[in-house]
Amino acid sequence: MSSAAAPPPATEPPARPAVRVRTLVIAALTTLAVVGLVFLLYAVLDIVLVFLIAIVVAEGIRPLVRRLEGWRFPKSVAILAVYALILGVLAVLVILLVQPLVTQAQQLADNFPHYQKDAEKFVTDIEHRLHISSDLSNQIGNALNTAKEVILAVGTTTATVLVRFVIVLVLAFLWLTTSDRLKAFIIDLVPVRRQELAEDVIRDMGTRVGGYMRGVVINMVVIGVLSGSAVALLRLPSPVLLGIFAGITEAIPIFGPFIGAAPAVGLGFTVSPLYPLLVALVFLVIQQVESNTLVPLVMNRVVALPPLTVVLALLVGGTLEGVAGALLAVPVAAALQVLVLRVLLPMVHAMQGRSEQAEAELTVQPRAPTPPPWWRRRFASRRT
Repeated sequence: MSSAAAPPPATEPPARPAVRVRTLVIAALTTLAVVGLVFLLYAVLDIVLVFLIAIVVAEGIRPLVRRLEGWRFPKSVAILAVYALILGVLAVLVILLVQPLVTQAQQLADNFPHYQKDAEKFVTDIEHRLHISSDLSNQIGNALNTAKEVILAVGTTTATVLVRFVIVLVLAFLWLTTSDRLKAFIIDLVPVRRQELAEDVIRDMGTRVGGYMRGVVINMVVIGVLSGSAVALLRLPSPVLLGIFAGITEAIPIFGPFIGAAPAVGLGFTVSPLYPLLVALVFLVIQQVESNTLVPLVMNRVVALPPLTVVLALLVGGTLEGVAGALLAVPVAAALQVLVLRVLLPMVHAMQGRSEQAEAELTVQPRAPTPPPWWRRRFASRRT
C-alpha cells in the first residue's frame, strides 16, 4: 500500500515591517515644512518673480560674458560691458522710436472714437441687411476700447517697468558674480559619485533657461519689425505702435501672436468692411513664417517642451501672477523638466528595482562638440 504524500506545511507570509513613530513624525514635519515654504513663497511672490526674471536675464547673457572672459576681461568688467552694449542698443531704439511712437499714440487716441464708430456702423449695416438683431456692435465697441486701453497703457507703466528693470539688472549682476560659488556649494552637498551628474544638470538647466531668453528676444525683434512693416504697407494707422505691441506680446508663447494681431485686425475696419480679413491673412503668414523658421531653429531645439506642457505652464503661471507669471512659465517649466527627467525619474526607476536602467540614466554622457556658426564654416572653407 502506498500512502499519500503528506502536504507540505503551510508557510506564513512574511510580516510587514511596522512603520515607526519616528518615521511618521519625520514625514509629518517634512510635509509641514514643504507647505510652509509654499505659503512663504506665495507671500513674497512678487520678489520671487523679479529674482527669477533676473536669473533668466543672467543666463541669457552668460555666453557673452564668458566670451569676454575668454578675452581676459575680469568678470565684473565683462558683465558691465555687456550691460553697456544692451543699454546702448536700447538707447538708440528709444531715440529712433520715441518721437514717432508718441505721435502715433496721440493720433490713435484722437481718432479712436472715429474708428470705433466706423466699426459699429459696419456691424449695424450687416445686421440690417441680414435682418438680425444682436448686441455685436456694442461688444465690438467694448473690445476696441479694451484694445485702446491696453495699447496706451504701455506708456503709463513706464516708471514701474524702469524701476523693475534696474532691480533686475542689479540682481542679474549679483547672480553672475556669485552663481559659480553657489553652484560649487550645491555640488559639494551631493555624494562624490553623483557630483558630475549634478554639475551637468545645473549646466543643462542654465543652458535651457538662457537659450529660451535669447530665443524670445530674437522672436520679439523679428516679429516686431515684420508686423510694423506689414501694418505700414497695409496703410493702417500707428505702424510703429502696433509693431512694438506685436513684438512685446510675442514673449507670450502660443497666445502672443493672436493678442498682437488683434489691434491691427480691429483697425482694419477703418479702411473697409473686408479689410480685416486681409490684415488677419497677413499676420497669419507672419505667424506661419515664425512657426516654420524661428521657432524650430531658435526655440524648440533649446527648450524642447511638449505643447501640452507649455499650455499647462502658461495657465498655471498666468493664474498665479498674470502676465509676469505667464512670461516666466516656460523657462521655469524647462528647468523643472531637466530636473524631473535626469534626477527624479532615475530615482523612481531605482526604487522600482530597475537598477541598471537607473544607473544608465544617471550616467553623464560625453557631450558632442558644438559646431561653429555657419559663417565661420563658410569662411574656413573659402580659406582652404
